[in-house]
Amino acid sequence: MMRTIGLLAWRDLLRFGRQRGRLLGAVVAPVVILVFFGAAAESMMRAGDVYRKFLLAGMLVQAMIFSANTSASSLIWDREFGFLKVLTLAPVPPAWVALGKVAGSALQALAHGLVFLLAAPLVGVWLSPLELFGAVGVVALIAVALSALALTVASRTRTYEDFNTLMLLLSIPMLFVSGVHFPVMEFPPWLRTLARLNPATYGIDALKHLFVPATSAGRWVPDFPLGLDLGVLVGFAALCLGVAVLRLRLREE
Repeated sequence: MMRTIGLLAWRDLLRFGRQRGRLLGAVVAPVVILVFFGAAAESMMRAGDVYRKFLLAGMLVQAMIFSANTSASSLIWDREFGFLKVLTLAPVPPAWVALGKVAGSALQALAHGLVFLLAAPLVGVWLSPLELFGAVGVVALIAVALSALALTVASRTRTYEDFNTLMLLLSIPMLFVSGVHFPVMEFPPWLRTLARLNPATYGIDALKHLFVPATSAGRWVPDFPLGLDLGVLVGFAALCLGVAVLRLRLREE
């Protein structure tokens, strides 16, 4: 089982390593977003130096969403070029293949998240070893959930264009109704309700507990207790992984 999962994940990582544009973007994007956009937003909102710390959590998850979507799209190309037909003939359970694809995609999304963690000192976020370990754990859970969700959608669509459209329709509301740019508690009541139903809200909020000092101005502190954030995040990751294993379709029916 582990050999099957590891080989499929390694194959996807090799493909990722050869895409120099994605590698460059993973390194440059955090600097551009955090330093330039964060500085401009802080100035407009007169938030002092805390807004970029607040923004770091949302931008990290945003980068992971787009990474998971890009990685999942490879499933469509694998189907087009016949690789998935080979996998269906392999003497291994389909669930193992699904776990291998999720693992490969999740590791790529995790890599993007780790780049943001390494860039955190640029905005004044210095994590202790324990806090860094906790941040990596939260990022890993988010990576598994997002990758499993994107791969499930990719397996149910026939074309690359359909997949991009569906994921755009799913990702944009997920991002903007999750407290990426503004505190959830300042949303209108109806939008606040949607944010509470959005699993991404709790992943971002969990990271804010690590990035934003507890002594910050009231509006920039996390919106929910850390225990609630972690509970929802673990449940969401388990649900997405279970759906991916059960519903990931490797060939057209």
